[in-house]
Amino acid sequence: MYEQLPGLVRDGTLTAETAERLRKRYGQPTGSGKRWAILIFGVLGGVLIGAGVILLVAHNWDDLSRSARTALAFAPLGSALLLGGWVLARRRENLPWCEGAATYWVLTIGATISLVAQIYQISGDTARFFLTWILLGLPVVYLLRSSVAACLYFIGATTWVGCINYLQHGISPLWYWPLLVLAVPRLAQEWRSDCLSWQATLPGWVLAVCLCIGAGLSLAGAMRGAWIGAYTGMLAIMYLAGMRWCKAPSVWQRPWQTVGALGLGVVALLLTYYWPWEHVHATDWTRLGSHSGALITGNLLAAVLPGVAVVIAGWEARQAKWAELDRVMVGFGPLCGVVGYALATNRNCGVFAQAIFNVYLLALGLGAVIAGIRGNKLGRMNVGLLALSALLIARFFDGDWSFLARGVAFILVGAGFLITNVVILRRKGAVTA
Repeated sequence: MYEQLPGLVRDGTLTAETAERLRKRYGQPTGSGKRWAILIFGVLGGVLIGAGVILLVAHNWDDLSRSARTALAFAPLGSALLLGGWVLARRRENLPWCEGAATYWVLTIGATISLVAQIYQISGDTARFFLTWILLGLPVVYLLRSSVAACLYFIGATTWVGCINYLQHGISPLWYWPLLVLAVPRLAQEWRSDCLSWQATLPGWVLAVCLCIGAGLSLAGAMRGAWIGAYTGMLAIMYLAGMRWCKAPSVWQRPWQTVGALGLGVVALLLTYYWPWEHVHATDWTRLGSHSGALITGNLLAAVLPGVAVVIAGWEARQAKWAELDRVMVGFGPLCGVVGYALATNRNCGVFAQAIFNVYLLALGLGAVIAGIRGNKLGRMNVGLLALSALLIARFFDGDWSFLARGVAFILVGAGFLITNVVILRRKGAVTA
């Protein structure tokens, strides 16, 4: 694009002022590859130094006294503190130095905790180890403004909630949400500054994926079927918020839209089967009065998420155009989840909940196809066709359609792929008649 700007100004396609605004919007490209290389090697250097120090110590570990082991256990952390202090004093604005030092610092925290526990035979479990590690590493995220350290924090918090469920720990897994919130303000700074930068995009991908894993684990003690409302609501919020506040030119810069759309499609496809609904019963509501606040909190969270998603979708529907029809359809997902859950509490109505999501996934795919055609968006249209194909394949294996009906359906979807792609490509001028 930068190479084309001077020519576009000369032939009058763009004014000089517009070209300058484009340069300010996307920044100067000179040396971008070099900066990326320096950043990656800075982080890699921090990881390798930490691993190397640990291996050198481990080589002679058995021959050392307890006091020597303790000193060596704290040596990597001490060096990380010194390096971090030097970076804050002399290299505060140098991104590779900040990221490399932060990565090394966070890794040495975990290594020191492990070594001290091994030296003094301190009892504990994996859940406590990860909780201690991420809480001690959280200040590093803010001191060095590190996106990589934030990613490690989110991964550690998700690992912690997984350990809580596996070990049947006494701590409520709902503490997973406050743990995530502790690091969100740091990311909000990056999102407000430039939501298209890698400092905002990389943690966005990690947090979005971690939420998809950790949300279900955190609701392990809630009522059966509570995950239906929680996931449909959370994924819809991801997609709608990303489309509203961070419109990006590439898939890499759209973590929330991508994870939200794909996740909601997968969840909707799963809910077209009967098995998610057969364990939902009205008798589960009687547990609310006789159990702890953790159960009530989990169910409240599962109810609030789809409610918020429906409100956002209603706001979007007021100003949506045909080219944005998929936004409106995404907003119907949480509403279908709530209605389906209400129907499934009656033992004889689970099949109706299943039918709702069959219709919803069909409408979601058609909405994406229409939005793609009206907006000349080839990728969006193909996503809609993929949703329709997934629904057709799912019904192919568990339905009682005849081979003739199945064959005709596959031919129609395949023809839809070919025809719509050719139409869009002709509009864009990539295919001639």
